[in-house]
Amino acid sequence: MMGSLGTRHGLEWLLGLYFLSHIPITLLVDVQAGLPRDLYPVELRNLRQWYTEEFKDPLLHNPPVWFKSFLFCELVFQLPFFLIPTYVFFNVSP
Repeated sequence: MMGSLGTRHGLEWLLGLYFLSHIPITLLVDVQAGLPRDLYPVELRNLRQWYTEEFKDPLLHNPPVWFKSFLFCELVFQLPFFLIPTYVFFNVSP
């Protein structure tokens, strides 16, 4: 059953949209640096390349081993956490 989205306050909307927006960011960009290259299509690899060049992000461009461990933790712990509050936001009444 869909929650009552009209009764949500500004901070609730901000948090809900934050969690919702970070699911694709995590899957399509962030963890790309720690997973095998062949898992991602060329367009997504180009997106990551553009991001690392445009924003001069050396960690995503050439990630050291310690950073890859953080990416693994992001995939295993943070991503499921993003899914849970997103589900709750859209399916539980305030």
